[in-house]
Amino acid sequence: MLKKFLTMVILSAFLFAGNSFCSASMPRNEMFLGGLTFGSPTAQILRMYGAPDKTEGGIEHLYSCRYGDSVKLSYNAHINKIFEIIVTENNGWKTPAGLSVGMTFDKAVELYGDADFAKFGNDKTVYIYFHSNGNVKDFGFIVVVDNATEKILRMEITGNNTMALFEDFFENRIDTLLETQE
Repeated sequence: MLKKFLTMVILSAFLFAGNSFCSASMPRNEMFLGGLTFGSPTAQILRMYGAPDKTEGGIEHLYSCRYGDSVKLSYNAHINKIFEIIVTENNGWKTPAGLSVGMTFDKAVELYGDADFAKFGNDKTVYIYFHSNGNVKDFGFIVVVDNATEKILRMEITGNNTMALFEDFFENRIDTLLETQE
């Protein structure tokens, strides 16, 4: 009975993963875009980039601001922390080592090793380097790659700012990214 249970748990993990689990080497200090990361104070946004072009209110105390058409920062105004950074163009926003939208995914592998997770779609592949706080994965560095050109279409740092299960949060996020037309 225990053997069947463990087999089901292992199979469920592979089903969630979709296609692969790998070994990542992306250090925490590289999980930044434009000098910001998951958990950065919201005051740092204004200090570094000035007033946004647009601010949008969301559910309760969750907001997002945009800089141009290619940068979206989402934050929790109650705790004044960033929980999502999305970059969709080569606009100067990059990781500390220099990875940016428009580069090939080979450069990400060269800089950080294989991703922890990959899910392949027809047109795009989503790769994730997870950050773990102890045994808990609390946020991830996501790279969306065009399958035809192998170029990075989108980079984001995002975490679970809700009470939803972490795996459910990322599984829904990944499916949305694979379906979205960029």
